Amino acid sequence: MTLIEVLIALSVIGIAFGALLMSQVANLRASAQSRYATDTKAAAVRVLEAKSGEVLWSEIASDPRYRDDPETGRSFHFVDYYYGCPEPVRPPPEIRSGSLANLRPVDCSGTEEEGSTSVEWRIAGEGGILGEGVVTIVVTATHDRGPRVTMGRRVTCYDVYPSPTQDKPAPCPPPGGGR
Repeated sequence: MTLIEVLIALSVIGIAFGALLMSQVANLRASAQSRYATDTKAAAVRVLEAKSGEVLWSEIASDPRYRDDPETGRSFHFVDYYYGCPEPVRPPPEIRSGSLANLRPVDCSGTEEEGSTSVEWRIAGEGGILGEGVVTIVVTATHDRGPRVTMGRRVTCYDVYPSPTQDKPAPCPPPGGGR
């Protein structure tokens, strides 16, 4: 075998290994982007679940202004978010005596950092007949490396208090009593 044949054989082997190396680098980049997208979605889900939990929270109210169920003394934070976000509006007289002073102050938007991901969130009570008793939570997560995920959830008053009846108060607005 001559020197030229050896050099040609080494060139062919080098080109083959170069192509294999480039393929592996591309796969590594795709895997990294996929991981960043997964991390971004996970951060968005964590914040969405946390904010949903805050909206769905109920407790025994020590302050009578916040009692939504006089029989049990329960207070539903849903009422505060529904009438307080994005801008406070006066609830109907049947709910918290129709007073803005009887609504707890709540945060309607914000930003949280989850590792390399920034998550912006906002909460808003929906208006109109179709929006009666509906709170929308939207989160947008953005990873430092580029992936961006937006997701939302609609929480209804029936999620908080599943079976309202005429003899049991509920956090749902009366018909025509939406925002």
